[in-house]
Amino acid sequence: MIGLTPLKESVPYVIRVDNTTGIVDVAKALTDNRTNYEEVINKYFLQWYLRYREGYSRGLASEYYTNVGLMSGAQEQKKYAEWFDPRNPDSPLSLYGEHGKVTIQIKGVTFIKPNIALIRYSKEIEGLGTGENARPTHWTATITFRYIKAPIGEKERAINPLGFQVTEYRTDPDSDTSFKGKAKPAVEAPETPDSDVTGFPPVEAATPPAVDMAVPVVESTEPTSN
Repeated sequence: MIGLTPLKESVPYVIRVDNTTGIVDVAKALTDNRTNYEEVINKYFLQWYLRYREGYSRGLASEYYTNVGLMSGAQEQKKYAEWFDPRNPDSPLSLYGEHGKVTIQIKGVTFIKPNIALIRYSKEIEGLGTGENARPTHWTATITFRYIKAPIGEKERAINPLGFQVTEYRTDPDSDTSFKGKAKPAVEAPETPDSDVTGFPPVEAATPPAVDMAVPVVESTEPTSN
């Protein structure tokens, strides 16, 4: 009697371990499962949003500002514009000026809920003329996001083709620098409706020179399913 056994396919994985932080990164191929693709797309937009919002170089400041605006809801647009305003002493334009540079390194992305992500990252500052670069600092960002249906121009669609939009953003110092992929508990704040915003408030101060703050932003209150 001959017995048949199910065919099995062995799929190799590459496992990388960061010698400094102990972070484990598993490299694997995408599957045809819809959930797998959705998670990858969400991570893609989340990581780029964080790099645009927290990273800095003077040459890219205007581009980063525009991209954050196109990927943010009304409340976050307002909060980000007020923070970025060069009249604010804590603005990156004021802190880092013409020569400073902030480099972001993503450690890991964990989903607390389908539309809420926890991202751990490090921030390295250089080029401030102090003779040596500051040591990297470690942070945790909690991001609530959605996808919206709204008409959008070709130029903006090249940046944000799927209508990804951050409705709530918070970042805090991360004391756990040995993160190995486990999420810390987070408290979800209640979401409030966005107000109508047609663009970022213009900034008139120019010391240091301000980037172009007049960014057209499409708003919609109709989220898409993701």
